[in-house]
Amino acid sequence: MEESEQFLEQVLSSIAEAEVISIFLPLLRRALVVDTRSEPGVRPLVSVMPQAKSMEDRIASIEKLRPDLGKIQSILGIPWMRSVRALRDHGVKSSLVQRLSQAGVPAGQAAKEVEDAISQLWRIERLGFERMIRGEGYSTIWAAN
Repeated sequence: MEESEQFLEQVLSSIAEAEVISIFLPLLRRALVVDTRSEPGVRPLVSVMPQAKSMEDRIASIEKLRPDLGKIQSILGIPWMRSVRALRDHGVKSSLVQRLSQAGVPAGQAAKEVEDAISQLWRIERLGFERMIRGEGYSTIWAAN
């Protein structure tokens, strides 16, 4: 089995067990965060967040955002160097939807929330490509003659 296939298989199996999942996309400086914890009046969370400096910072930011849920018991951090589209193509999206459904979120709602977050990341990725093509925020290594 190829190394990238092993990584993907491990990611998908780990999603099924984690309480909080943070898929960080360093090229976009963002993370897709799924917090499956809930209690009456506080439902699971799906959110696109700025990239954290460390897992400790990510945990602190989630615990501050959701203080009623107490300390996070398990968090899965996934570095995602592939495209946003690959989240769909490689089954990560469906694993997240399934994990939210296991946490009590109706399947249709879970699918919509994950799709909305992935669409937001896709727009950020697309804007980055457009800026790169136009040369906004980039400089050349050498000048043309």
